[in-house]
Amino acid sequence: MKIMKTKNENSSNLATPGKPMSQKKFVSLIKEAEGGEFYTLEEFKIKFDQWRLQRKK
Repeated sequence: MKIMKTKNENSSNLATPGKPMSQKKFVSLIKEAEGGEFYTLEEFKIKFDQWRLQRKK
């Protein structure tokens, strides 16, 4: 059986202790997260309930 490896865009493991992150990298990760899609609390509750009902089937 042949094992295939997938390419990971962000191959650095941020949970590895003893490997400090530069300030520039830290700021870029925060900016990337802030650029994501956000929902209001009500929108989230609706989407979560839909997901939960879908999983129940």
